[in-house]
Amino acid sequence: MSLSCLSLILGAILILSSAFVFVRPEQTRKFLKAFPRSLPIGYFFLIVSTVWFLYYFSLENVSDFAAMKKPMFIAFIVIAVGVGLYVKDFLAVRAYSIFMFLAAKLIYDTARYADCCWAVLFPSVATVLVFFGMWFTATPCRMRDVLNWLTDKPKRLNILAGFRALLGVIFIILGIMGVH
Repeated sequence: MSLSCLSLILGAILILSSAFVFVRPEQTRKFLKAFPRSLPIGYFFLIVSTVWFLYYFSLENVSDFAAMKKPMFIAFIVIAVGVGLYVKDFLAVRAYSIFMFLAAKLIYDTARYADCCWAVLFPSVATVLVFFGMWFTATPCRMRDVLNWLTDKPKRLNILAGFRALLGVIFIILGIMGVH
């Protein structure tokens, strides 16, 4: 994937998710309050993250564990199924955290060799994803607390959505300009 394509995708995701906050504020607040303990959302992110992780794992060709690759692949699937069956508390937060790690990896890998002064924006966003992914993995109740704080007053959520929309516009502009 090119950096321009990634930039357009990130921009579109940020703008669309931010627009939803302004178009349907009450539904957004309800969704965000329910998110941390939502099993359907948790299962969705667990499945997507597991498949995405297994894809990355299948691409690895480190000879140190080449003989163990197939058993490890099966073990990762068993672990994901076990998490889905037995770790239901804050499953959405935990699975979304894994998703954030994988998204950060994609951003880091895509922006690694970029030859542009704006390229520092991409690893910066990825680092923020890693930070929050680690924080919410270690203490998933903190995402609930953050989301409750954000949705407590509409102005807070609107400010965050505005910032995300602005970042999305910057990504779209960079994507159109052909950052590489």
